[in-house]
Amino acid sequence: MYLVTPSEMAEIDRITIRELGIPGVVLMENAGRGAFSFFCEILPDFLSRKIAVVCGRGNNAGDGFVIARLCYSAGADVRVILLTHPEVLVGDALTNFEILQKLYVPVYILDSEGKSDAWDVLRECNVVVDAIFGTGLSREVTGIYRKAIETINSMGVPVLAVDIPSGVDGSSGRIMGVAVRATATATFGLPKIGHVQWPGAENTGRLKVLDIGFPPSVIESRGLRRYLLVESLVGRWLQKRNLITHKGNAGHVAILAGSPGKTGAAAMAAMGAVRGGAGLVTLMVPKSLNPILEEKITEPMTLPLDETLTQTVSLSAEEKIISFVSSKQCFALGPGLSLEPEPQYLVRKLIPAVDCPMVIDADGLTAISENVEVLRDARAPVILTPHPGEMARLTGMTVPEIQADRLGVAQTFSREYGVIVVLKGFRTVVASPDGRAAVNTSGNPAMASGGMGDILTGLISAFLAQGMDPFEAACTGVYVHGAAADRVVREKLWGTRGLAATDLLDWIPRIIAELEAWQGNGTTYPFDLLL
Repeated sequence: MYLVTPSEMAEIDRITIRELGIPGVVLMENAGRGAFSFFCEILPDFLSRKIAVVCGRGNNAGDGFVIARLCYSAGADVRVILLTHPEVLVGDALTNFEILQKLYVPVYILDSEGKSDAWDVLRECNVVVDAIFGTGLSREVTGIYRKAIETINSMGVPVLAVDIPSGVDGSSGRIMGVAVRATATATFGLPKIGHVQWPGAENTGRLKVLDIGFPPSVIESRGLRRYLLVESLVGRWLQKRNLITHKGNAGHVAILAGSPGKTGAAAMAAMGAVRGGAGLVTLMVPKSLNPILEEKITEPMTLPLDETLTQTVSLSAEEKIISFVSSKQCFALGPGLSLEPEPQYLVRKLIPAVDCPMVIDADGLTAISENVEVLRDARAPVILTPHPGEMARLTGMTVPEIQADRLGVAQTFSREYGVIVVLKGFRTVVASPDGRAAVNTSGNPAMASGGMGDILTGLISAFLAQGMDPFEAACTGVYVHGAAADRVVREKLWGTRGLAATDLLDWIPRIIAELEAWQGNGTTYPFDLLL
């Protein structure tokens, strides 16, 4: 499923109406009906409540008028709270408002001075439909609109947003001064960036993407390259193996990892690669740690390397590493490798010397942050998997700056240095230098525990070694990783604490099996995302 900016969605809307001739009022009717059905689904007693449909002045208000009409026709106790004077309404919104007037649906106009009895009417309601602003909001919310949103948020009742919670920037997820905190949101055509990026995602609540009649040919013609990672998309990328597959042609992952106190990171990266389907996995570790790793893991092979006096990998192991990985399909490095000078320097020497695809994580990212320019000299595709703190070291930005524009930061760094960036965290972002980008939908707060990133490194490496496109391999690893965690939490009835990274290992093959069995043709409507 594509992920769009408000301007991209507006262009799809424009082409559909003006070039294809599908009337805007038809799209508005479809949007209102779809949202109405979803609201009845999300709140089974919706029609038995006192409903306030709070409307602004644009097409978002028009959608609200359709919803109000449908509520009224179903016998509900509904009233429209209008934040503007009716004479400023135009187009399809005006058409639907005039229908409300002919039906004598109650309409109250809010007074910016606070004198109108509409404020009392609003506060008496026990469910609110937010149709104030659409996705095109581009300035801070002030005046009567700010007061209305603050009032809605203070009421303590379910709030159902139309297209996007009013006050959320659809292009970034930023809060434009104040924003509606929605219980659920019905959006139309395609999800917007603001729905899935923090903090807008928190205000969105449960998101449903509804098909309201935009022709697929119009959407495909726009050359969109930004995706929302969902089962239908990843299932198209992850195909079943053919019958003659064997370990020799299922990819060999070489992993450089581990140091005293961090052998667990090395083991988890190796097992992540095994569970991701790599035919062979070899873990390269300082030689004194080799016996420990051979006890920890069974399926992966090990390759002992020269070490320093502190039992970290030595610079003298460089040639052995280069020679070994030259025939492999993926080289992963960094988990638990240590921050000591020799392994850090070794990472920077290996990047321009290795000619197979690389996945770099953890201590490997710290090494790169000392000389980011070394990435320009890589001879094969490179996938970086930083968390926000590591991304801050790579970019020189602060963590709050990165978190404020996760997608933009990842895409900028990816283009500048020619690498794929997996910016981990809530709604992990994947960005490719060719302009493709994705935001993940799987995962949960229980994943906030040590070792999760090591499993992910192994997973991505496995998919890359099996011949997947590097961007698709990164996306698939991210989605499977989060989906496995979701499944553990759901099946075991766990909460948001206590999930260990190794708990994911037995569930990863189950998620992969479900993706391999996917028989759909891509986007399915309606698409439902519980955030």
